[in-house]
Amino acid sequence: MPFVNKIEARAYARATEVLERVALSVQSIFPENVRQELVMSKSKAEGQAGDAILVISATLEGQENCEPVLDYIFEQMDNQGRRAIERSLDIRLDDECVFFLRIDKQAALLGNMKVAGESDLISARFHFKQYPRCKREEVILSIESRLRAAGGLI
Repeated sequence: MPFVNKIEARAYARATEVLERVALSVQSIFPENVRQELVMSKSKAEGQAGDAILVISATLEGQENCEPVLDYIFEQMDNQGRRAIERSLDIRLDDECVFFLRIDKQAALLGNMKVAGESDLISARFHFKQYPRCKREEVILSIESRLRAAGGLI
């Protein structure tokens, strides 16, 4: 059975944004009981127009910490968001069993998980493992099962 063993999340903080709020937004996609395990970092980047951007990143490792996070996100989402993920699962999962999810940054700060439709987002990557080798089809089944368990899907 596949399991999540690493999560990477990041968001951009533009000059007009408060850095602490962006960091809080990234942290908010993780349940409170694992936030102390996050490794937070920031790095400088440059926008297309030459403007300064800070990249706020959070990394969480270990099956015991990572497994509940995806369920937490799905449970905080509405049915429409879960259905959108279910319909697009094939393009959200790569051949290395990494599941990609874009979450609305402003909604996350307010405690809501929404699939992002615009550029103001938190980009999250969920690394699935399975021994001896991760099987993409089994990860898809696992994610579908989690979506159903979160509620609303048939």
